[in-house]
Amino acid sequence: MTGINTFARLIGLGVLAAATMVATGCGVDKKEHEMVTQENAELRDRLSTLENQSRQRDSEVANLQSENQRLSGELQAAKTAQPPSYPDRTGGGSRSGGGETVMVLAGDVGFDSGSATIKSTAKKELDQIAARIKREYSGASIRVEGYTDSTQPNKSKAKFPTNEALSEARAESVRAYLASKGVNNPMSAVGYGAAKPKSTKAASRRVEIHVGN
Repeated sequence: MTGINTFARLIGLGVLAAATMVATGCGVDKKEHEMVTQENAELRDRLSTLENQSRQRDSEVANLQSENQRLSGELQAAKTAQPPSYPDRTGGGSRSGGGETVMVLAGDVGFDSGSATIKSTAKKELDQIAARIKREYSGASIRVEGYTDSTQPNKSKAKFPTNEALSEARAESVRAYLASKGVNNPMSAVGYGAAKPKSTKAASRRVEIHVGN
């Protein structure tokens, strides 16, 4: 941009000098006068072209700066925006998202260590879940998912030799209990073991009841 302005000033000086020569005569004949006049017109045209180019570039720079500010604003908004998340639950609970409702039974609440037998204290919570499913989600498909923490079972002592086997047995226990309470929705049970851990081992031990909407 500075180069264009400098060149424009030089052309302006040339135009001024040519105009001065024409105005004062300065001993030029008719042919020289015509040449100077033509050169003066060409210099004016060149100056006008450079000025137009300069204005166009200024406009382009302004547009680029505006676009840069817009993109910077979007980037900052994306950095500060927090995706929806759900807290780990060690005492059960529910959440909704992705077209389904997920009800969570904490493993430590529902089962003794290494066991797939539902505790009597957890049956009240499952009774409430069953009542809600029958009331709000009649006919919806249900997938019961079992999970464990990453601690490997003692194969010589444990009833279930792997975390996957334990988690599947717990999921099946919950499915069967819901069915016994009159939940006649299409239901399946699957065990994922420690495949989808939460932030703590306690939160990782859970059974999730996924109800399609």
